[in-house]
Amino acid sequence: MFPLWEVAIAPVLTASRARRVVEIGALRGENTVQLLDALGPECELHVIDPKPAFDPAEHEARFGGRYVFHEATSHAVLPTLGAVDVALIDGDHNWFTVYHELKMLADAAAAEAKALPVMVMHDVGWPYGRRDLYYDPTDVPDEHRQPYRAAGMRPGRRDLMEKGGLNPTMFNAELEGGPRNGVMTALDDFVAEHPEPLRIVVLPVYFGLAIVAEERVLAANPELAAALDRIESVEGKQRLLEVIEQIRLRGMIFQHNVFFQRDQKAERAASRYLSVVKAALLNEHHLEHEVRLRHLAERLVQGRPADVELLRDPPRAGRAAFEQLKRERRDGTEVTGRGIASYLPYTAVGRRRLDELEAALEQVRAEEVPGDLVEVGTGRGGGAIFLRAFLEAHELADRRVFVADRFRAAPEGARSVDLRRDKVDGLRSDLNQVRDGFERFELLDDRVRFLQGPPAATLPDAPIEQVALLRIGPGTSADDCRVALDELYGALSIGATVMVDAAADAAVVEVVRSFRADRGIEGPLEALEPPTLTWRKGADEPVGRTPAELVVGAPRAPLAPPAPADAVDLSVVVVFYDMAREAPRTLRSLSRSYQEGLDDVTYEVIAVDNGSPAEGRITEDLVRSFGPEFRFLDLGDAATPSPVTALNAGIAASRGRNVALMIDGAHVLTPGVLRHGLLGLDAYGPAIVATQQWYVGPGQQSEAMDAGYDQAAEDRLFEAIAWPDAGYRLFEIGHFVGDRDWFDGMWESNCIFVPRAQLEQVGGYDESFAIAGGGYGNLDLYERLGAGAGTTVVSIIGEGSFHQCHGGTTTNQPDQVERRRRVFSYSEEFADLRGRRFRGPGKPIHYVGRITTDAARRTKPRRLSAKRFAVPEGHGDGFPTERRPVPEELRDAFVEAVWHDLPWRDTTWLDQPIDVAPTDLFAYQEAFVRSGAEVVVETGAGLPGRTAYLASICDLLGRGEVITVGVEPPAERYEHPRVRHVEGPPHDDATAEAVRALVGERPALVVIGTRTDTYKVGREFGHYSPLVAPGSYVIVERTVVNGHPVWTAFGPGPTEAVKSILTLNGDFVADADLERYSLSLNPNGYLRRVR
Repeated sequence: MFPLWEVAIAPVLTASRARRVVEIGALRGENTVQLLDALGPECELHVIDPKPAFDPAEHEARFGGRYVFHEATSHAVLPTLGAVDVALIDGDHNWFTVYHELKMLADAAAAEAKALPVMVMHDVGWPYGRRDLYYDPTDVPDEHRQPYRAAGMRPGRRDLMEKGGLNPTMFNAELEGGPRNGVMTALDDFVAEHPEPLRIVVLPVYFGLAIVAEERVLAANPELAAALDRIESVEGKQRLLEVIEQIRLRGMIFQHNVFFQRDQKAERAASRYLSVVKAALLNEHHLEHEVRLRHLAERLVQGRPADVELLRDPPRAGRAAFEQLKRERRDGTEVTGRGIASYLPYTAVGRRRLDELEAALEQVRAEEVPGDLVEVGTGRGGGAIFLRAFLEAHELADRRVFVADRFRAAPEGARSVDLRRDKVDGLRSDLNQVRDGFERFELLDDRVRFLQGPPAATLPDAPIEQVALLRIGPGTSADDCRVALDELYGALSIGATVMVDAAADAAVVEVVRSFRADRGIEGPLEALEPPTLTWRKGADEPVGRTPAELVVGAPRAPLAPPAPADAVDLSVVVVFYDMAREAPRTLRSLSRSYQEGLDDVTYEVIAVDNGSPAEGRITEDLVRSFGPEFRFLDLGDAATPSPVTALNAGIAASRGRNVALMIDGAHVLTPGVLRHGLLGLDAYGPAIVATQQWYVGPGQQSEAMDAGYDQAAEDRLFEAIAWPDAGYRLFEIGHFVGDRDWFDGMWESNCIFVPRAQLEQVGGYDESFAIAGGGYGNLDLYERLGAGAGTTVVSIIGEGSFHQCHGGTTTNQPDQVERRRRVFSYSEEFADLRGRRFRGPGKPIHYVGRITTDAARRTKPRRLSAKRFAVPEGHGDGFPTERRPVPEELRDAFVEAVWHDLPWRDTTWLDQPIDVAPTDLFAYQEAFVRSGAEVVVETGAGLPGRTAYLASICDLLGRGEVITVGVEPPAERYEHPRVRHVEGPPHDDATAEAVRALVGERPALVVIGTRTDTYKVGREFGHYSPLVAPGSYVIVERTVVNGHPVWTAFGPGPTEAVKSILTLNGDFVADADLERYSLSLNPNGYLRRVR
C-alpha cells in the first residue's frame, strides 16, 4: 500500500476530513507517521495488528493521545471500536477475514447512524484478489477455509506450482477463483449486500488498491468526490504510470542487486564445495594418517619399532614422505602405485585431472550441452562421485550419472586378493564400496545408475540416450575403452566431451586413434595432464543412439525400466519350471481371495514359464483362473536354464511401483505376506523386505527325503490342514530352512520385496548366473539390494514362504555329496565373478508383522513338538513297516532335554569319565572303520574317557593310534600304548607342526574337541584337515551350543565355524547319515572329505 501513498491514499485522507481512522494490518508501521501527519493533530488513529513487526510503544510515546494500538485480531477489536471515518484494510488476505471486517465496519457505523467509512483496501488484484492467503490457517474456521498448502503462484495459472513462483513459503489456497476465495471476492460479496449505493475506484497496480465510499458521503463532501475523479482522470492515470515506473525501476535494481550478488555468491559457494569434494576424494584431509600407516607397515615388515615422533607429527618428522604424498595427490598415481596409499583415496587421479574434469563440466554447463554424464571404469568411484557433486553444486536437476564397471573386489581372474603377491595394490572396490562413497558424500539418489559387469554386456541395452560427457577412467583396458566408444559415441550430443583418463596404456592410445580414424573424426585431439586424451564432438558428426532391446543372457544385471503411466502398487514376479503340480498352490497363495488386507492395494502377479517340458508346463488358462490380477508370460524359445533371465523378463514387463521377486515357483505363501511386504517397504524405506523361508515337511527337506519323505506324503500334509482354507496352518506342517529361527538373520529369501527405484538404480538379476537353478543369482540380488548404503533390510514375523518338494536342482537333490558339490560350485562361481566370497547384506534386520498362531511360535526358548509328524496316519502300534523322518522339533527337544539332564556326570568308559553322547561314540567308531584311517587326532583337553574309547577301538581293530592334543596336566592324561600326547594349544602353529610330524603320511581321522570359539575351531580345521584323506572325517564336537538348540549365550562357536568351513571349502560335506539316531551333540559336525 505504501508506494501508492502520494498518488491515491494521501489525497483521499486529506479530502475525507477524517477525525477517527483505523488501520488494519500495520506490518512494520511505515504508514503510521504519514497517516498522523496527513490527518492533523485533532485526528485519532487506531492501529490493529496481532503480531506487529515493530515496537508500538515508540509511536504511543511520540503521538500521545492520538495513537492507539490494539495487539489483537481485527475480528476481536472492530466490534468494540465504534464507528470510524476512514478504514485502511491491509491485514489477512482471505475472504473470511476481509468480508467480516467489512461487515463489522458497516455494523459499527449503522449502530451510530453514520455512513459507511471510506475504505482503502489493498490486495484486491493478483495474486490475492481471487485467492485466499492464510498467515495462520487455524484463525479461519474449517468451513470457510479453502484447501491450501505452502507453494508458489504464477499469473495465468489457477493451481499452485510444484516449485518456485511467488510467495512459495506462504499458505496459499490451492486454486484461484470460485466463491468465497480472495480479497476482491469479499468486497464483491459485501457490495452486493450493502443497502446504500457505493462508488468503487480500483487501481490495478501494485497488487491492486480499491477505494470504496458511499455515494451519499461523496455528495456531502465534493472535495472527496473530486479527489476520486482526479485519480480516475487522464492526469491521475499519468501520475499512476509514473508511480508504476518508479516501482518497476526500484524492483529491477533490487532484483539485479540480489540476482547478481547471489549468483556470484552461489558460484563461489559451488566452487568452494567442489574444492572440498576434491580434497575429500583425494584424502587430502588425512595425509598424516597415510604417512602413519605406511610407516607402520614398513616397520612391521622390517621387524623394527615404530618412530614415535613420526607417528605424533608426520608433516615434520616424516617430511619427505608427507611431501611425496602431497605431490601424488596433486599429480595423481596409477592403480599400481604406492602400496597402501593407492587404496585410500577415492580416485587414483590427482587434483590436476579433477580440475580438468571440472573445466570440461563447466563447458557443458555454460554451453547447455544436453545429456547425462557417464563414467566407464570407476575404480573406487571418485570420478563418478565428482560428476554427481558437480550436478549438485550447480543444481542441474535434469541430468543423471551412469557408472559402468565390473566392480570386482580383486584383480581380474582372482577370487580374492593375495596380499603377499599383490600387496595393498591388489585391493579393488566392489559395488558396495562405491555406493558407500556416494552415500558418504550424500550423493546417492535416483539420479545415479550403476551398470555392473563387462562394458560389452552392460552398455548395449543401457538406458542411455543422450550424453554430455563421457569419461573413461584409469585402469580401463583397451578392449573396454573401444566398447565404450563404439556403444556410446552415437549418444553424445553436439559439443559433448570425451575424456579418456586411461591413456597411460599405449594400447588405449592406439584404440582412441583408431576409433577416431574409423569414424572420420577430424576435430582436435587434446592431450591434457598426462595421461588424459580429450576431444569434443563436432557439429558435423552424426548424433543419435537407441539402446538395444533387452539382451537375454548377457553377463550383467539389466536396469529395470521406469514404471508405466498405469502403474500399480505391487508386481509379483514368480518363475516356474516343470512345476505343474506345485504351481496351482503357489498361485492360489498369491490370489486376492487368499491374501489378506489388500482391499486398497492394486497389484499384479506375473507368472513366468521358463521353458518347461510339456508335462510340467503351466498354461495361461490356469494362471488367469486365479483372478484378473494374474498375467502369464511364456518365454518359449527365449527361455534359458537359469531362472534369472525369466525374472528379468518379468521385471521388464511389470507395472509395479514395488516389485516382489520369487525365483522358485514351488513356494506357497501365508496369507499376510503381500500386505506385510508393502508395510515393511513403507515403514522402513528405503528398504527391502525378505520373507522367511520354510520347508513343508518334518525337517530339512533334503534330509527328510533321504528318510523317505516324498510328494505323496507332502500332499497328505496339505490335506490334513485343509489348506488353502486356513493358510496359517502351514506352520503346522513346516520347518525353518536351515538351523535357524525368526531372529537368527537371513541368508536369502525366495520372496523379496523391493522398490522399483532400486531395480532402476542397480539392476535386477545378474544374468552371469546362467547355470540351471541360477546358482547364487538370488543371493547376489539379495546382497546387492540389501547392502546398498542407506537401505534397511526388513523381515516379516509370523509370515512365511513354504517350499514344496519338487525335484529342484539343489534342495531336492537326493545325493548329499552331489548336493554339496553343487552348492560349493555356486559359491566358487560367485567368487569368480565378484572377486570375493558372498557375505550377504551384513546389516541388522528390522521387523514387521506378528505371530498369530501357536504353530508359528518357533523361537528356540519355546519349541513346540509338531504332533502332525509324530505318528503316521493309518499306522497302528507295533513294528513300523516304512521309514518316517524324525521331526526336527522332536529331535531338538530330545537333545535339549538330555543336555539339561547332565547324564555324563556319572558316565564312564573303562572307568574313565566321558561326556560324549553314546550315539556319537557309535558314530566315531563307524567313521573310523569306514575311513580306513590309521591315526586319530583329537584336540581339546576334555575328559580322558574319549581318549580311552578311541584307543579301545584301535585295540579292537588291531590298528591305529590316537594323538591327543591339548594343554591338560600330565596327571590327567590317559596313558595307553596306542596313545601319544602333544602338549600345546591345538590352534597354535608350533603345536600343529608337531602333530603333522607324528602323523607323517598316514591317513587320519580328526576330532576337533576343543569346544571353543569360531576362530579357534576354524584354525584347528585349517591345521589338521589336510591330514584327512577322501572318505575320512573331521568331526567338530559340541555344535549344539549357541542356541543349536542349547546354551544360547555361548556366542559364535563350533556351528558357526562349520558354516564358514563349508562355505570356503568344497572338499567336505556334512554327513547326516552318522546322526541317524537323532541324539547327537555334534549335529552337522561330521564333515566327510569327498575329494
